[in-house]
Amino acid sequence: VAPVAKPAPRRASAPRPETLAPKPSARPAAKEKPRPAPTPAAAQPRREDAYKPLTPAQTVEACAKAQALVTELLKLMTVAAPTVSAAWDKDMERVKLVVESQDAPLLIGRDGRPLESLQFLATLMMSRGGETPVAVQVDALSYWEKREQAVLDEARRAIAAVMVDGRPYRLEPMDASMRRLVHRTFSSHPDIVTGSEGEGPWRKLVIRPKKK
Repeated sequence: VAPVAKPAPRRASAPRPETLAPKPSARPAAKEKPRPAPTPAAAQPRREDAYKPLTPAQTVEACAKAQALVTELLKLMTVAAPTVSAAWDKDMERVKLVVESQDAPLLIGRDGRPLESLQFLATLMMSRGGETPVAVQVDALSYWEKREQAVLDEARRAIAAVMVDGRPYRLEPMDASMRRLVHRTFSSHPDIVTGSEGEGPWRKLVIRPKKK
């Protein structure tokens, strides 16, 4: 009987090389250049630092220019027979215009937006090309006068509360012109200081007791 041939032994498969973590680069990492320290807020130029109060002659000129400008804008808006009076508001350093017309209610609308847009446009046009920006307020039917009085009354109530309990009082968010009104009105108050917190439409005015 012929001998049965034995199967050839299998070759052991070579072990798979293990996945090695990449070696760190021999080149040293570049050092990040130190950033310059931010300029302190007190040293940064502010817009109000560059503001120069208008001379009496300049205020007269600004009033006449704003009056003519807004009158022309109202005519372009087809407001019926507008009459515009102008005066310089020394406390707020702005031109204050009062519009009289049978269409005055339309300028106020539901929330004063038409008046706000009109005075924004007038302020923008008055300030272009001039060395000193000139703010313009356009009022009708005492809309802004009543709004400002309401804000000042609220600020006075807040001041009274601060004087009693000695804690900061935060008013509801308000636009920049109303915050500026409170800042200027109570800037010389002996017992409180005013400031602002928040951003954009949520920015609100804060009244704090003055540190002594």
